[in-house]
Amino acid sequence: MTNSSNLLPETRSEEIEHAIASFQRRFTQAHVYLAYHAAFPIALTPHLTYCLWASFSMDITNQDLKVPWIAVADFLLSPLCQEVGHELYEMNADLRNYLLEQMIRHPSFGHKRVEELAHFLLSYVQRELNDSKLSTQTLAEAQRWTALAYVYPEAVAHDLANKLAQLSLREKTEWLRMTLLTEAIATPLRQAHFESLLAYLQGMRELARGNHVQAESTLKSLPAHNNQIVVAGVTLPIPEFQDSDWQINPIASRTTSLKSFQFETAKLIREPRFMRLGSRWVIERHEQQVTLFDERLDGQISIEMVQIPEGNYLMGAANNEGDYRQRPQHPVTIASFFLSRFPVTQAQWRAISKTTKVRIELNSDPSDFKGDNLPVENITWFEAIEFCERLQLQTGKPYRLPSEAEWEYACRAGTETPFYFGETISPQLANYDASKRYGSGPKGRSGKQTSEVGSHNAANNFGLDEMHGNVSEWCADHWYEDYTNAPQDGSARITNNRATLRVIRGGSWRDEPNICRCAYRNGVPPRNKVLTIGFRVVVSLHKSNLK
Repeated sequence: MTNSSNLLPETRSEEIEHAIASFQRRFTQAHVYLAYHAAFPIALTPHLTYCLWASFSMDITNQDLKVPWIAVADFLLSPLCQEVGHELYEMNADLRNYLLEQMIRHPSFGHKRVEELAHFLLSYVQRELNDSKLSTQTLAEAQRWTALAYVYPEAVAHDLANKLAQLSLREKTEWLRMTLLTEAIATPLRQAHFESLLAYLQGMRELARGNHVQAESTLKSLPAHNNQIVVAGVTLPIPEFQDSDWQINPIASRTTSLKSFQFETAKLIREPRFMRLGSRWVIERHEQQVTLFDERLDGQISIEMVQIPEGNYLMGAANNEGDYRQRPQHPVTIASFFLSRFPVTQAQWRAISKTTKVRIELNSDPSDFKGDNLPVENITWFEAIEFCERLQLQTGKPYRLPSEAEWEYACRAGTETPFYFGETISPQLANYDASKRYGSGPKGRSGKQTSEVGSHNAANNFGLDEMHGNVSEWCADHWYEDYTNAPQDGSARITNNRATLRVIRGGSWRDEPNICRCAYRNGVPPRNKVLTIGFRVVVSLHKSNLK
């Protein structure tokens, strides 16, 4: 966490320290421990405070904190709290931040206790999010954001940005409310590199208050492109001063020109040898046509985005294939989207890495194996997200990682076999460890490194290539052990934990054929840099933007 000296002026810190010391002298150190925990929610009720007392009676080493039950009333009625409504209390934002800092530094609590508090609060407010009273819903949403900010700040930033994108300049009270709320969770957002969101809200606050000079100065400092910034996958327009008035210009929706593309599919067929002395695997090829568009990046470099039709399919592996992680099989409905024909190449990565930073820096040459037309690898999940957000900022299209449901649907392309080639896989069609067979399939040599995208000329029915082998591919989903309660609308599954594993699909040059199946899935820490993992990009476009 950021040092408290960076959050509070020194004189303010002294006032807060004096207030806490006075509170401790009047009561006990155990009362201060309760105050640490009560500082986590953005607002308190007697019931919530009592639940905090009951749920966190021990420290992280299971030592009894010995906080008396009367401490709940003592705390709420003390000068540390202000009553702001009927049985509703708040703490001063500076005091709240200070207490949280002290708890994080305390060896009996630390970051582990903050995570425990976050999950407690998320569970506590779940029912209130659907309450019939709007005021209860609004407070519950703020509590949820407060909790999520410490365990999954990307989700908070995405939700906040979505809210902001819907506001007009006339809604000054709402801009101020959103600014105050965001200031209460500024520390975890800043640590997750969402400084641009904080600066955007500061500028909008000054604009709402009529401080136009300060607003212009702050908004001009943002890392913008075409008067837009991207926050957690959401594009936000930057207000402009025009004709003696501030305006938010609508985000331009450029029409995308589609074109037809001819390609060859590849299917493995087993046929008898001469005189029926055994059998052999042969490749059957057919010409097909799909629709795609070229997303121009830099000079002659572009990404071919293939249109994937809407449809339904059974996601996962049948009982005679794979293991529990790929079950239960379940029906999924997929809306149409566009997916890059190949994994993102090093040339494409280099072109975007030079553009305006959204949250984090990108190494322009991260791959172990060098080559413009080789897939980029050795990148983290967060770097793949940064690539998507920079691409969105440059193009105005909502680029993102695919959900694993979208990925598998696109890979299968209407087939139900372990591979889109058929029942098995061949080293003539993919780059993998071919020293091992799949079933009775052909055998070859083990892969030594990545290969140029498209070099196997082995597309599926949707016109996608390299879905089996070469590099595994990051998906948007957080890792779940199996498909129990998996969504059936093709959306990504997200947990309330930023550090949880992320899904990879497709297998790589180093993997045995079983790992390259359509249904195979695994989880990898999102900060891992691995020379076997790359990614593709997805964009969903409205029909009115296509021609």
